[in-house]
Amino acid sequence: MQFRTKARAVDLLGKGQIADLPTAITELWKNGYDAYADNLKAELYKQGFDGLKNSYFIISDDGKGMSTSDVLDKWLVLGTDSKSRADLDIESEDTLWKRPRIKAGEKGIGRLSVAYLGNPMLMLTKKIGYPTQAVYFDWRLLENYNLFLDDIIIPLKPVEDLSVLNVVFSDLKQEFLSNFDKELDLDNRPIWEGKQLELKSDIILETNNAFIEEPIFRKLFSTFDTDDSHGTLFLVFNPINQIAELADEDNDDVDNRNFVISSLTGFTNPLKDIDINISTVFDIHKGAETYDLLTAIGNFFTRKDFELADVYIKGKFDGTGNFNGIIRIYDQVIDYNYSNPRRRNKTSFYGEIPIELGYSQGEEKSSLLTEQEFTALRTKVTLYGGLYVYRDDFRVLPYGRHNADFLNFEQRRSKRAGSYYFSYRRMYGYLDLTRDRNPDLKDKSSREGLINNTQYRAFTNDAEGFFVTLALDYFATNAKESLFLNKKKEINDQNEALQADKAREKAEKNAFTRSLSEYPKRLEEHQIKYDILLNQLSEKLNQIDVGYSEVEGILDELQKMDLEFKNLIPKVPKRYKPTETQKERLYKFEDKLSNYIEQVSPKREALNKKAQDKLEIRDLKIDFTKKYNGYIASLDQSLNRYQQLLIEKLNSLSKDYKDRSKRLINSLQEDKERLIESIVSKEQIFHFNKEIENKYNSLINEANRTLFPLVDHLFRLSFDIDEEQVQGAYKAQYDQMKYQWEQTRDTAQLGIAVEIIDHEFNQLYAKINNQLTVLGNNFAVNSIKEFGFLEKNFKQLEDKYALLSPLYRISGALNRDICCIEIYNYLIEFFENQISESSIVFEVSEDFKKHTINIKEPIIYTVFINIINNAIYWMRNKEHRIIKLDFCADTNEIIIANSGEKIPEYRLERVFELFYSQRPNGRGIGLYLSKQSLNEAGLNVFATNDKKYNFFNGACFVINTLNYDI
Repeated sequence: MQFRTKARAVDLLGKGQIADLPTAITELWKNGYDAYADNLKAELYKQGFDGLKNSYFIISDDGKGMSTSDVLDKWLVLGTDSKSRADLDIESEDTLWKRPRIKAGEKGIGRLSVAYLGNPMLMLTKKIGYPTQAVYFDWRLLENYNLFLDDIIIPLKPVEDLSVLNVVFSDLKQEFLSNFDKELDLDNRPIWEGKQLELKSDIILETNNAFIEEPIFRKLFSTFDTDDSHGTLFLVFNPINQIAELADEDNDDVDNRNFVISSLTGFTNPLKDIDINISTVFDIHKGAETYDLLTAIGNFFTRKDFELADVYIKGKFDGTGNFNGIIRIYDQVIDYNYSNPRRRNKTSFYGEIPIELGYSQGEEKSSLLTEQEFTALRTKVTLYGGLYVYRDDFRVLPYGRHNADFLNFEQRRSKRAGSYYFSYRRMYGYLDLTRDRNPDLKDKSSREGLINNTQYRAFTNDAEGFFVTLALDYFATNAKESLFLNKKKEINDQNEALQADKAREKAEKNAFTRSLSEYPKRLEEHQIKYDILLNQLSEKLNQIDVGYSEVEGILDELQKMDLEFKNLIPKVPKRYKPTETQKERLYKFEDKLSNYIEQVSPKREALNKKAQDKLEIRDLKIDFTKKYNGYIASLDQSLNRYQQLLIEKLNSLSKDYKDRSKRLINSLQEDKERLIESIVSKEQIFHFNKEIENKYNSLINEANRTLFPLVDHLFRLSFDIDEEQVQGAYKAQYDQMKYQWEQTRDTAQLGIAVEIIDHEFNQLYAKINNQLTVLGNNFAVNSIKEFGFLEKNFKQLEDKYALLSPLYRISGALNRDICCIEIYNYLIEFFENQISESSIVFEVSEDFKKHTINIKEPIIYTVFINIINNAIYWMRNKEHRIIKLDFCADTNEIIIANSGEKIPEYRLERVFELFYSQRPNGRGIGLYLSKQSLNEAGLNVFATNDKKYNFFNGACFVINTLNYDI
């Protein structure tokens, strides 16, 4: 007598034991890793992509693959022990000559999880030197409870030539369909009956309809197209809806998409220094695009994220109830030990478990991070926050998911957040298990976590006790140690002060922006009224006999408007740096103001002279006296207005100081009489002394934080120091340094990148040149013309690249006399296409052509290219586009002028600042480097609007000898 196995047992072991889609994919990826793959891939080809009529799902790896005997003796044999044996592989052909790996799989049934993904399925697998093996199967066949395993035919065929894969595929399908030839079993009972007849019909129909479309065929062919190809690929013809819906970004079921992403990220432990370089990708091919699903909502954690943690824990549980390690609270590191008072026995020993965990504060004001750092980390924590479990550096599901709070952090916080500080959703980190250290912590057969055995319960008890005790020691509302609470309060106070300052700055910016909108209108109204008065005065003074009384009112109004004119000049805030938009609007308004002054001043001066000629000395003396008094009254009014504001503010601060002081005193006095009357013992006096001392310290600390700093600040104030300007200067410096640092991170590798690109281009050009030569020798006669075009175009590309060569090879270059006609000819060739396409007139003077400059060739060429490149960009909206190169022999200055946009006065120096650019996506590096390079060569470059140089009234740059200040 012996056991016989029904076919549905395999279905129960496979699809029936898989908890969800991510688990199914993870199991197959683990098998790929065990087969020494470095690249594990899942791909969804959505209907419509590249003309596909159906959707397909492919999961593949570049592992060692299988031969015919491997498929028969291993893949089709369930529960093989090859992964559970203790011995490691030996570095050989079977390991693809890689270092032996600890196996991620152990039960020998993970391969069956492919049944979860959909049906039917085609498996292609290839071992180096062997032909590709093809297996076709529909796992739903195993759902028939009348079939035994030995009744099932699983078609397997070698594919000697992939070009005939469709023929082999057709044969595989026919062989698979032979499973339905028998209608009765050995006892003459129907094999398919009842509702399973519909299942039979579906399987047959979908097998007949299964077809390898051309884009999918190309994918399969490219995977196994050489003798050295290796790996395994599963093609699922009708993926389950959960897979197909992953491509629908607008789908209402966003939670499912995010669940899959968060479950498949972190396949190997990225938070630990490990020597596992495995790539996991889930490509979505949809419409006209391809993207990686795993990075669609944001990147996973890296080890560097621990540096951003406000609280950081690193240590080990020893397996018997003890924890030893360190805790970093903000910027202070302390040693920490914990011992669980539970009963110890051998059966509860779970082995040593290292833990490393970061914790992010819920509010930015309680964190030491910058706004950008906090936002970036919070995004990651929101998407992926949780405590992960890794075994031998491979993720154990479902730990790390939002609903996998196996240490009950949130349950405790719901009872009392003040005592139970730690939140599962704000942490990120891992528990590090291995088979060797923790043999009794095993996966459930359903892959839904660890088995709830004695060792597991002992560990969770230790871990929960550790976090509870740690919170009570340092993080609870009434913690034993005040280190965290004191530091948190200090950070909160600093951040709240900064936020208040930002709010005030924002209000000032908004007010300044509004004023910039109002000033032009007020100027226009002022100008109209002033012109009317001047015209009236002119008419009066043109009369033959005019008395002072007839023009007195007009002169008084003009005096009044002259005093009001200062209010038309925008008051630029000193505490912050105006934005570029505000500067631009201010610059345009100042232009209008200047034009107004230039227009009005001559007319007013002429009328003043005419009035002096017409009026008597007595009348002029009266008018002068009134003007004098008007200036005195205006000054007195301004001073009094600000004095009143000062008095009101001082009174308000004084009253606020008194109120706050009174509250603090009352707080200390309120229990005085009650405590004195309640004293009946010496012990009480000692206790009350300590209590009052603590309360006093708390109140004096509050005064130190809130009251005294303001008084100290007022005490330091002086009329001789403009505090607003000083603060604005420091803030401007900080903003500039912060901006430069952010830009530096993006450009730090620029020099290396140029060298790499140069090296790669040289190799690429050499290869293409060689191939063109070979092709040219073998081309058909009727294709010579087309080949000639190809060769010519490549030559042009090569010539353009050659133009770049002198620009970056500075280190070995020597100074030489460069005639400026060489520079002009180089620029004409370099910008040939842009000059032609933009209809630019490129002029050059004879003086420039004859001039010679002694300098390194790359330096001077780079300067001209940067300036001309900018000129071409800023001339794009001009009707007449002219660039001129000139030389002024008298001052020994080179002039580069164009008819593009004029550079505002306030930007003339700024354009040479590092990372300053007004061009969209501009880096602001070119002109900075140009100036630096020229300075090192004893030359200088500056921008100017002086009409002596800027004859096109556009942008103009001048190169001259550098003057050193002594």
